[in-house]
Amino acid sequence: MVQLVENPLDAAAVAEALERCDAVVFASGRAAYRLKEEAKRAGLYEKIRGLVARMKVATVEGEKGAVMVLNAFGVRPAAAASTVEEFQLKDCRCAVVFHYGARDEELLARVGCSYVEFFPYRALPGGRDSVAKILSSDAAVFTSALAVRYFAEVGGPQAVRELAKKLVVAGGPGVSKALAQLGVPHVVAPSGRLGPLARYVAKLAAERGGEKG
Repeated sequence: MVQLVENPLDAAAVAEALERCDAVVFASGRAAYRLKEEAKRAGLYEKIRGLVARMKVATVEGEKGAVMVLNAFGVRPAAAASTVEEFQLKDCRCAVVFHYGARDEELLARVGCSYVEFFPYRALPGGRDSVAKILSSDAAVFTSALAVRYFAEVGGPQAVRELAKKLVVAGGPGVSKALAQLGVPHVVAPSGRLGPLARYVAKLAAERGGEKG
Protein backbone atom coordinates (compact mmCIF):
# COMPACT_ATOMS: atom_id res chain seq x y z
CA MET A 1 0.00 0.00 0.00
CA VAL A 2 3.06 2.21 0.40
CA GLN A 3 5.62 2.67 -2.33
CA LEU A 4 8.96 3.77 -0.94
CA VAL A 5 11.13 5.65 -3.40
CA GLU A 6 14.76 6.31 -2.55
CA ASN A 7 15.64 9.94 -1.97
CA PRO A 8 19.18 11.24 -2.47
CA LEU A 9 21.08 10.80 0.80
CA ASP A 10 24.38 12.65 1.16
CA ALA A 11 26.56 10.52 3.44
CA ALA A 12 29.06 13.36 3.91
CA ALA A 13 26.27 15.69 5.08
CA VAL A 14 25.04 12.98 7.45
CA ALA A 15 28.54 12.54 8.89
CA GLU A 16 28.83 16.29 9.42
CA ALA A 17 25.47 16.37 11.21
CA LEU A 18 26.39 13.41 13.40
CA GLU A 19 29.61 15.15 14.40
CA ARG A 20 27.62 18.17 15.60
CA CYS A 21 24.93 16.24 17.47
CA ASP A 22 24.74 13.85 20.40
CA ALA A 23 21.62 11.84 19.49
CA VAL A 24 20.25 10.03 16.45
CA VAL A 25 16.67 8.90 15.81
CA PHE A 26 15.71 6.29 13.24
CA ALA A 27 11.98 6.37 12.53
CA SER A 28 12.45 2.92 11.00
CA GLY A 29 15.14 0.29 10.86
CA ARG A 30 14.97 0.48 7.10
CA ALA A 31 16.33 4.03 7.29
CA ALA A 32 19.36 2.67 9.14
CA TYR A 33 19.95 0.10 6.40
CA ARG A 34 19.73 2.78 3.73
CA LEU A 35 22.24 4.96 5.57
CA LYS A 36 24.60 1.99 5.85
CA GLU A 37 24.40 1.41 2.09
CA GLU A 38 25.08 5.05 1.22
CA ALA A 39 27.88 5.35 3.79
CA LYS A 40 29.63 2.30 2.31
CA ARG A 41 29.18 3.67 -1.20
CA ALA A 42 30.82 6.94 -0.12
CA GLY A 43 33.62 5.22 1.80
CA LEU A 44 32.34 6.71 5.06
CA TYR A 45 30.84 3.68 6.76
CA GLU A 46 33.49 3.25 9.47
CA LYS A 47 33.40 6.95 10.28
CA ILE A 48 29.61 7.03 10.52
CA ARG A 49 29.51 3.78 12.50
CA GLY A 50 31.96 5.27 14.99
CA LEU A 51 29.92 8.44 15.31
CA VAL A 52 26.68 6.52 15.85
CA ALA A 53 28.38 4.36 18.49
CA ARG A 54 29.10 7.37 20.70
CA MET A 55 25.60 8.84 20.43
CA LYS A 56 22.28 8.33 22.16
CA VAL A 57 20.48 6.13 19.63
CA ALA A 58 16.69 5.78 19.42
CA THR A 59 14.07 4.20 17.18
CA VAL A 60 10.28 4.37 17.07
CA GLU A 61 9.88 0.97 15.41
CA GLY A 62 10.17 -1.08 18.58
CA GLU A 63 12.17 -4.30 18.71
CA LYS A 64 12.10 -4.67 14.92
CA GLY A 65 13.76 -1.28 14.47
CA ALA A 66 16.21 -1.92 17.29
CA VAL A 67 17.42 -5.15 15.68
CA MET A 68 17.82 -3.48 12.28
CA VAL A 69 19.83 -0.59 13.76
CA LEU A 70 21.99 -3.11 15.62
CA ASN A 71 22.58 -5.04 12.39
CA ALA A 72 23.42 -1.87 10.49
CA PHE A 73 25.81 -0.20 12.95
CA GLY A 74 26.51 -2.62 15.80
CA VAL A 75 24.72 -0.38 18.29
CA ARG A 76 21.54 -1.31 20.11
CA PRO A 77 19.27 1.74 20.58
CA ALA A 78 18.99 2.92 24.18
CA ALA A 79 15.39 3.94 23.43
CA ALA A 80 13.17 1.67 21.32
CA ALA A 81 9.60 2.94 21.45
CA SER A 82 6.94 0.94 19.62
CA THR A 83 4.90 4.04 18.74
CA VAL A 84 5.50 7.75 18.37
CA GLU A 85 3.15 8.26 21.34
CA GLU A 86 5.52 6.26 23.56
CA PHE A 87 8.60 8.08 22.32
CA GLN A 88 10.36 10.86 24.18
CA LEU A 89 13.95 11.97 23.62
CA LYS A 90 15.34 13.95 26.53
CA ASP A 91 18.70 15.29 27.67
CA CYS A 92 20.05 15.85 24.18
CA ARG A 93 21.77 18.85 22.67
CA CYS A 94 21.04 18.12 19.04
CA ALA A 95 19.49 15.12 17.26
CA VAL A 96 19.83 13.75 13.75
CA VAL A 97 16.42 12.44 12.67
CA PHE A 98 15.90 9.96 9.83
CA HIS A 99 12.24 9.96 8.80
CA TYR A 100 10.28 7.06 7.34
CA GLY A 101 8.94 8.19 3.99
CA ALA A 102 7.21 11.33 5.22
CA ARG A 103 7.93 14.12 7.70
CA ASP A 104 6.50 13.18 11.09
CA GLU A 105 5.57 16.33 12.98
CA GLU A 106 4.46 14.36 16.03
CA LEU A 107 7.82 12.62 16.22
CA LEU A 108 9.67 15.92 15.96
CA ALA A 109 7.54 17.38 18.76
CA ARG A 110 8.84 14.61 21.03
CA VAL A 111 12.50 15.36 20.33
CA GLY A 112 13.55 17.53 23.22
CA CYS A 113 16.32 19.44 21.45
CA SER A 114 17.20 21.00 18.11
CA TYR A 115 17.35 18.56 15.21
CA VAL A 116 18.66 17.97 11.71
CA GLU A 117 16.40 15.99 9.36
CA PHE A 118 17.14 13.49 6.61
CA PHE A 119 14.71 11.66 4.33
CA PRO A 120 16.24 8.40 3.04
CA TYR A 121 12.92 7.50 1.39
CA ARG A 122 9.87 9.23 -0.01
CA ALA A 123 6.55 7.46 0.56
CA LEU A 124 3.91 7.37 -2.16
CA PRO A 125 0.45 5.80 -1.86
CA GLY A 126 -0.27 2.69 -3.88
CA GLY A 127 -3.03 2.84 -6.48
CA ARG A 128 -6.55 1.42 -6.38
CA ASP A 129 -5.15 -1.88 -7.61
CA SER A 130 -3.27 -2.14 -4.29
CA VAL A 131 -6.54 -1.68 -2.42
CA ALA A 132 -8.24 -4.33 -4.58
CA LYS A 133 -5.37 -6.75 -3.96
CA ILE A 134 -5.66 -6.35 -0.20
CA LEU A 135 -9.44 -6.83 -0.28
CA SER A 136 -9.12 -9.95 -2.44
CA SER A 137 -6.84 -11.65 0.08
CA ASP A 138 -7.96 -13.91 2.93
CA ALA A 139 -5.92 -11.87 5.41
CA ALA A 140 -4.78 -8.25 5.34
CA VAL A 141 -1.47 -7.47 7.01
CA PHE A 142 -0.35 -3.90 7.68
CA THR A 143 3.20 -3.21 8.80
CA SER A 144 3.02 0.59 9.07
CA ALA A 145 0.49 3.20 10.13
CA LEU A 146 1.25 5.04 6.90
CA ALA A 147 0.02 2.02 4.90
CA VAL A 148 -3.25 2.07 6.84
CA ARG A 149 -3.67 5.77 6.17
CA TYR A 150 -3.00 5.40 2.46
CA PHE A 151 -5.43 2.46 2.24
CA ALA A 152 -8.20 4.60 3.70
CA GLU A 153 -7.34 7.62 1.54
CA VAL A 154 -7.19 5.67 -1.74
CA GLY A 155 -9.95 3.15 -1.07
CA GLY A 156 -12.42 5.40 0.71
CA PRO A 157 -15.14 4.47 3.25
CA GLN A 158 -16.42 1.47 1.28
CA ALA A 159 -12.98 -0.15 1.19
CA VAL A 160 -12.61 0.39 4.96
CA ARG A 161 -16.00 -1.30 5.55
CA GLU A 162 -14.91 -4.25 3.41
CA LEU A 163 -11.59 -4.45 5.26
CA ALA A 164 -13.42 -4.66 8.58
CA LYS A 165 -14.97 -8.00 7.48
CA LYS A 166 -11.56 -9.64 7.01
CA LEU A 167 -8.84 -11.08 9.20
CA VAL A 168 -6.68 -7.99 9.72
CA VAL A 169 -3.27 -8.16 11.38
CA ALA A 170 -1.35 -5.16 12.71
CA GLY A 171 2.43 -5.41 12.75
CA GLY A 172 2.81 -3.32 15.89
CA PRO A 173 1.09 -0.95 18.35
CA GLY A 174 1.36 2.08 16.05
CA VAL A 175 -0.34 0.16 13.24
CA SER A 176 -2.98 -1.04 15.69
CA LYS A 177 -3.80 2.52 16.69
CA ALA A 178 -4.23 3.57 13.05
CA LEU A 179 -6.62 0.64 12.42
CA ALA A 180 -8.56 1.38 15.61
CA GLN A 181 -9.06 4.97 14.48
CA LEU A 182 -10.76 3.60 11.36
CA GLY A 183 -12.90 1.24 13.44
CA VAL A 184 -11.36 -1.86 11.86
CA PRO A 185 -11.29 -4.97 14.12
CA HIS A 186 -7.85 -6.56 14.12
CA VAL A 187 -5.28 -8.56 16.03
CA VAL A 188 -1.78 -7.35 16.89
CA ALA A 189 1.12 -9.61 15.97
CA PRO A 190 3.63 -10.38 18.76
CA SER A 191 6.45 -9.21 16.46
CA GLY A 192 6.61 -6.82 13.54
CA ARG A 193 9.65 -8.55 12.03
CA LEU A 194 8.79 -10.12 8.68
CA GLY A 195 9.69 -13.74 9.46
CA PRO A 196 7.78 -14.04 12.77
CA LEU A 197 4.96 -11.91 11.34
CA ALA A 198 4.51 -14.23 8.34
CA ARG A 199 4.46 -17.31 10.62
CA TYR A 200 1.92 -15.66 12.92
CA VAL A 201 -0.39 -14.79 10.03
CA ALA A 202 -0.11 -18.32 8.61
CA LYS A 203 -1.00 -19.75 12.02
CA LEU A 204 -4.04 -17.47 12.36
CA ALA A 205 -5.23 -18.31 8.84
CA ALA A 206 -4.89 -22.04 9.54
CA GLU A 207 -6.81 -21.73 12.79
CA ARG A 208 -9.55 -19.75 11.10
CA GLY A 209 -9.73 -22.31 8.30
CA GLY A 210 -10.05 -25.08 10.88
CA GLU A 211 -12.90 -23.27 12.62
CA LYS A 212 -14.79 -22.90 9.33
CA GLY A 213 -14.22 -26.57 8.52
